[in-house]
Amino acid sequence: MESEQQNHGGRAKPTTSMFDLNRADPPPKPSRIQGHTLPRINHSKVPEAQVNPPWDSRRVEDTLQRQKQQMLMDKLWLEQEERQLVRKESIVGLDSQTKTPKDNTENGPPIKPPMPPAVSQPRPTAELDRSGDRVYSGTMEMVKQVVQLKNDVKTLPASQYPNAVKTVGICLRSLIQNVDEVLPSLHSSVAIEIEGTKKLLNKDLSELIGKMRLAQQNAVTSLKEECLRQMLAAAHTLALDSKNLLDAVDQARVRANLAKPKPDSQDEDDDE
Repeated sequence: MESEQQNHGGRAKPTTSMFDLNRADPPPKPSRIQGHTLPRINHSKVPEAQVNPPWDSRRVEDTLQRQKQQMLMDKLWLEQEERQLVRKESIVGLDSQTKTPKDNTENGPPIKPPMPPAVSQPRPTAELDRSGDRVYSGTMEMVKQVVQLKNDVKTLPASQYPNAVKTVGICLRSLIQNVDEVLPSLHSSVAIEIEGTKKLLNKDLSELIGKMRLAQQNAVTSLKEECLRQMLAAAHTLALDSKNLLDAVDQARVRANLAKPKPDSQDEDDDE
């Protein structure tokens, strides 16, 4: 009996609840109730670095849109270039097919060009009677002195260069004097050419003298060989222009009917 009364007394005892409406005190805050609250949510401010502003998303969308547009333009350009390339190849192929076998020689051996008509090479001198021809003898003497200069210049001391060039100059003066003697009897149409060749010979001699002095100055330097080469080249040019002067005189003689054919006796002398 006593236990039942105790149990009954325990059941009849009113319990305090935080949801009791008749209670005058306010209910406790959830954070103060131990074991009956949810985990507190941290409403602290999120760092700005973790928050994507709206303008960032717009910027990404704009970038993607530009990339797509650029890719589309590149694709169109590539297709256009491919079409043009195919068109060019088709045109080239059509041209190669329409060529005649005569013209289509790309894969075959090259066609030998036709030989030009035979042209007689000019003789060193005209085949004329040279007996008593002082212009011819002066030209041959000029060539002889130039050849002698070429043979001796490498063995001569630098102090002897002026004497060798002086000998060439004397021969040139004699040649020009011989031309002046026959010039009045020659055809007037070639007189201008002869006078121009004479001036050119004087210029060639001045060039030879300048190269000779340069060779003297560099006789003991590393430029010796180069200076000698230039000196001999100037002498060679002088000999060639002397030959051109003789040819001009011969042409004038032919026009003036002053040239005589070479006799057979001179051919026999040349053969000997």
